[in-house]
Amino acid sequence: MKKLLILAVILMLAFPVLANGTQEEAIDAYPSRNVRVIIPWSVGGMTDVLTRPVASHLEKQFGVPFVVENKPGGGGVVGSLEIEKSANDGYVIGTTSMSTVSAKYVSPVYPDIHNVELISQVITIPATVTVNADSPFMTLQDLLDYAKANPGKLKNSNSGSGASAHIYASYFEAMAGIKVNHIPYPAYAEAVTALLGGHVDMTNIPLPDLSAHVDSGALRLLAIASAERHPSYPDVPTLKELGIDVVMGNYSGFVAPKGTDPEKVRILDEAIAKAMQDETIRKFLIDAGYQPVYLDRNEFKTVIADAEKQLEFLVNELGVEFVDD
Repeated sequence: MKKLLILAVILMLAFPVLANGTQEEAIDAYPSRNVRVIIPWSVGGMTDVLTRPVASHLEKQFGVPFVVENKPGGGGVVGSLEIEKSANDGYVIGTTSMSTVSAKYVSPVYPDIHNVELISQVITIPATVTVNADSPFMTLQDLLDYAKANPGKLKNSNSGSGASAHIYASYFEAMAGIKVNHIPYPAYAEAVTALLGGHVDMTNIPLPDLSAHVDSGALRLLAIASAERHPSYPDVPTLKELGIDVVMGNYSGFVAPKGTDPEKVRILDEAIAKAMQDETIRKFLIDAGYQPVYLDRNEFKTVIADAEKQLEFLVNELGVEFVDD
């Protein structure tokens, strides 16, 4: 009996060590099998375009497949909810953008960015202040001086009342202390076409959707709403440089289901950071009009908090009603 008691004590003492050892081995080997990467939007969209080269880089780093799955629907709601509901074992990750934050304003069923673990931000997509190349406004100050002297006269094209470009325009308008005439169009393409045709005076549409026309000389960038100047347009100042404390536009990054092991999140974060240092990936994203901006989970948290504040300000202070675009 005494021998059995001694054996039991030994096993009890040894079990935590064995359990911890197994856990450490699992972390050391992570990831050891396929990782699902859920994109809540369609093939060829913004997030899809940036996710695939990063996923490919992660495959090379870890030697296991990172299987990209597009789960579109509801403006990102369907895929985002699937990420939230997936197993938190580290073998499901996904992408997020500002749509995940704004979904609650446009959908009766919506995801919550606080129901996932942030991993890394990888890009920002800055809104702009853009005019036709034939515009008399050569600088942002020219445009602001005119707008303040002629309230409501400037026509600003957007992608529909309450849609993203309208959100950017409304926030810019409020922070710049001006009034403009918001002209809605079905989508970004039509809003840009209106500016090209001289039917409106300006737009705040994000850079990737008008960069080709800027490069051709048909449109002129007066400012971008990013934290830093864009590498493709180093001569274009940011709004912050010009005295308007605004950073606005979209962003994208990676998340994991709530409760995913922090050590696994750290491993993924470090691998994504390494991928974002790859010059081939950076050039690909910059050429597509995106601005590579790697942020770790804590820095990414600040970006999302700022986005939430902007949206709450627009809804509660300005009364903007959002729509799904």
